[in-house]
Amino acid sequence: MYRQFLQNRINYGKNAFSMRHIGLSDSFPGVEIDPSMGWFRSTYHYARRIFQAQSLKSTAWVAPMRQEFLEQYIKLNQAMMHKSPQMLDLTMEAYQDEAIALARNREADHLYIWNFHREVTPTRILSLRAGDGDFDKEMPETGSRIGIQALVRFDTEQSVEIYDRQGKALHTPLLAAEPQPPRLGKTLHRVTAAPKRVTEYLILDKAMYLTDAKWRFRARLVPTPGRTVAV
Repeated sequence: MYRQFLQNRINYGKNAFSMRHIGLSDSFPGVEIDPSMGWFRSTYHYARRIFQAQSLKSTAWVAPMRQEFLEQYIKLNQAMMHKSPQMLDLTMEAYQDEAIALARNREADHLYIWNFHREVTPTRILSLRAGDGDFDKEMPETGSRIGIQALVRFDTEQSVEIYDRQGKALHTPLLAAEPQPPRLGKTLHRVTAAPKRVTEYLILDKAMYLTDAKWRFRARLVPTPGRTVAV
């Protein structure tokens, strides 16, 4: 417990340092920090804000970032379910093999429909790291030299509908779901699938110095079986 407490404190400190670095690099939407401030002055002046990397408040600097993470997460799951080429655009090489393997683990003649129901708990940033990634003499067009990585917890309720070639539902329906009527023509009679809670820990990466920079999934972390994540 002491070791975990110490690691968490170190993580909070690194989060705060990264928050300050991102702010001074003008990389938080709608946040402006005077770049002429020194290290100590800016840290003191914005102390209340830079220690809010894990904050769930709508006024926190990371609020727009958390919303964007959730939107990218939904896009990724939909792309994986439909084996869409967009999956490659949403992932980095380190995670692409795993994402492709999950997408291929589907019956070719079955129809899969992924549904996002809600956030069980709000999407939360656990760790945030930022550092300079561009060292060219000229300032990049984006006005920022930093790269950012974020470890994010997604705790959502989702479901998957599965139908065979004849349109028969193969998934577990809601208890209150009515029996599936016979299929007439090409019309698919959908059956609501029972939602399931899914908690994932994913690392997202963004190179702010690239003109086409976007948040992409870099890796997935799996908690040790039988252990509780301490954050």
